[in-house]
Amino acid sequence: MKELYTVIQQVKDLQKSGLKFVLATVVRVEGSAYRRPGARMLIAEDGNWWGGISGGCLEGDILKKAQLALFSQNYKTITYDTREEDPFALGIGLGCQGVIEIHINPFQDQINALVEALKSHLEGNVAHTLQMHLSANFKIELDDAFASHGSEWSDGVFTEYLPAPMTVWVFGNQFDAQGFIQQASGLAWRVNWVGILSKMASHLTVQGRYSYEDLWPIQSSDFLVMMTHDLEKDVKILEKLLSAPITPAYVGILGPKKRFEKLQNHFKQDLVTLLPISTPIGLDIGAEGPEEIAISIMAEILTLKNNRNGQRLHLRDRAIHE
Repeated sequence: MKELYTVIQQVKDLQKSGLKFVLATVVRVEGSAYRRPGARMLIAEDGNWWGGISGGCLEGDILKKAQLALFSQNYKTITYDTREEDPFALGIGLGCQGVIEIHINPFQDQINALVEALKSHLEGNVAHTLQMHLSANFKIELDDAFASHGSEWSDGVFTEYLPAPMTVWVFGNQFDAQGFIQQASGLAWRVNWVGILSKMASHLTVQGRYSYEDLWPIQSSDFLVMMTHDLEKDVKILEKLLSAPITPAYVGILGPKKRFEKLQNHFKQDLVTLLPISTPIGLDIGAEGPEEIAISIMAEILTLKNNRNGQRLHLRDRAIHE
């Protein structure tokens, strides 16, 4: 998701500078590859670039192809077969054992149209299907996606699934809440901060700041992280959530099981049947300190978002991206 924000901002900056640019997009992958369809790399005519279409092994060659596309003002589609026995057959180090097809678009107006579609997606709270007709009859369609689906590249038409933007709500003013906000911002997650407004650090960038007494516009796709260190505040937060018309995707509560038992006793009911509660919060990685705890929590959120179990990859009995 962060890559989309980067592409949007850099297109804006390049337009101001007057530099021309192209956009390289992974449109098809067969077998193993570092990046999946939809990965993008923005390349300026001066050789600077942002994003990426591999783990670093293809970018150098794509930079050369990008200059050719800029000069000719024609689409270019390049296929890299990394299954070759000689990993240096193309003059670049390849090691993913798959086929990667990359489309290069040098047309500024078409890239601008894509940027507008991506901005529209990122401003909302739902998943979308993005379809690009990369031909003389260029067209972009952005429609709500009601279920996750794969990508498709056929006859110059690229279709991809854009998951709903990540929105998290962080409750609390302590240093671990601030550590989580910093880590989440690094992934370009949209963060809303709930706490005592006068105690919120001004240098942290968040989407919104709310007091405990405010109405919180929480959506069903949002993830909540409660780090108040205050049982009474947690009770009030849960009371508001239980009475709200919308149930979030996740409610993580910091603290041990005994602390949650006190919350259960207060409400005299099984809270986990009423809300998607996870407590103790995070994955078991032996986290210590606010930064590691934030990583543990974010990892758990990603397992839920991506429907994974958080196990070590070498224990997985299927392909990584299945």
